Amino acid sequence: MKGSSVSRLYGGLSLLAGLFFLNFTARVIFSPLLPIIEGEFDLDHAASGSFFLLISAGYFISILSSGFISSRINHKNTILLSTVATGLVLCILSFCSSLWFMRMGLFSLGLAAGLYLPSGLVSISRLVPPSYMARGMAVHELAPNFGFIAAPVLTDIVLRYCTWQQGLLWLGIFMISAGILYAAIAAESQGPTDAPNFSDVQGILSQAKFWLITLFFSLAICSSIGIYAMLPLYLVSDHNLTTEQASRLLAYSRIAALMMPLAAGWLGDRLGNKAIMGWALTLAGIFTILLGLSKTLPWVIAFVVLQPMAAVCFFPSGFAVLSAMVPEGKKGLAASLCIPVAFLGGGGLLPALIGSIGDFSSIGVGFLVTGTAIMSGAVLSFFVSFEKNAILSDNEAITNKG
Repeated sequence: MKGSSVSRLYGGLSLLAGLFFLNFTARVIFSPLLPIIEGEFDLDHAASGSFFLLISAGYFISILSSGFISSRINHKNTILLSTVATGLVLCILSFCSSLWFMRMGLFSLGLAAGLYLPSGLVSISRLVPPSYMARGMAVHELAPNFGFIAAPVLTDIVLRYCTWQQGLLWLGIFMISAGILYAAIAAESQGPTDAPNFSDVQGILSQAKFWLITLFFSLAICSSIGIYAMLPLYLVSDHNLTTEQASRLLAYSRIAALMMPLAAGWLGDRLGNKAIMGWALTLAGIFTILLGLSKTLPWVIAFVVLQPMAAVCFFPSGFAVLSAMVPEGKKGLAASLCIPVAFLGGGGLLPALIGSIGDFSSIGVGFLVTGTAIMSGAVLSFFVSFEKNAILSDNEAITNKG
C-alpha cells in the first residue's frame, strides 16, 4: 500500500473508531451508574436489568431500519445523524425525574445509537482491503474496549464533582460536537446505498448459517456487554463492594483486554477467523462460569480480569466472517439483520435474565447459567463451516448456480 493510501486508511479508521467509542460509551455508561439509579428509584435487580433490554429494543428497531435511512441520506450522513441524535438523547436524559421518563429515554437512546453500526461497517469494508479486513475490524473494535474502561472512570470522576444527570449532559454535548466535527472533515460517502428489498431480506433470513452466526454474535455480546452490564450489581450485592470500588475494578479489568482485539485480528488473518471465534467463546464461557462460582474476592478479581480478555477476541473475526459471508452490496443489510437480533438477545434479554435470577437466588448463579449457554454455543461453532458468500439472496443464489 502507498503512503497516501495508508494515511487515508488509518485516518478513516481512527475517525470511525472515535465515533464508535462515543456511541458505545453512551450505552454502557448506565452499567456503573446502575447501583446508584437502582437506589434512587428503589428498583429490584430484574427492573435494573430491564434498562438494558430497553436500550437493546430501541437498538434492534433502529438497526433494522438503518438500511432504509442510509439509502436516502447515504452512509456518512447516517453516521452523523446517529452521533448527534445520541448526544441529544443523553442531554434529554440528564433532566430525568421519573422512572417512566428514564425508560422512554433509554429506549430512545437505543434508537439513536443503532443507526451507526451498519453504516460504520460498510464504510470500513470500502476503506480496508479484504486481506486486511480482520485487522481493520480490530482497530474499530478498540473503540468499545476503550468505552468499557471510560464508562466507569467517567462515572467515578463525575460523581465526585456533580450528579450523574449532569454527567450525561456533558457527554451528550461532547457527542454533538463530535458529530459536527465528523461532518466537517470526513470524506463524502461513495458507492451504492440501495434500500433493502424484500427478496434480499428473505434470502438472508432463509439461510440457516445466518441464524447460526447471529447466535454466536448474541452469545459473544452477552459475554462482553451483558456480563459487563450486570457486573457492578454483582460486585456490590454479592461481594459487598462500594459503588466506587466496583467502578474502579470494572475499569481496571478492561485495561488488560484493551489490545486483545488487535492480537485477535492478527491471529484471525493467519490462523483462520472461525478458529478464533470458537476459542474466544470457549474461554469466555469458562471464565464466566468460574466468575459465578467464585466466593472469595481475589478469585472474583482474577476472573473479572480474564473474562473480558477472552470475550473481546470474538468480534474482529466475527465481523470479518459475517462480511465475507455476503456479497458486495449486501454487507450492510446482513449486519443490520444480524446485529440487532444478537444485541437484543445478548445485550438485553440475557442481562434481564441474570437480574431475574439474582432476585430469586444470586447474580452469581445468573452468571453460571449464562456461562453454560456460551460454552454450548462455542462447542457448536467448531462444527459449522462459513464459506465465502454463504449468505445470498434467492436471486443471487440462482444466478450463481447457473
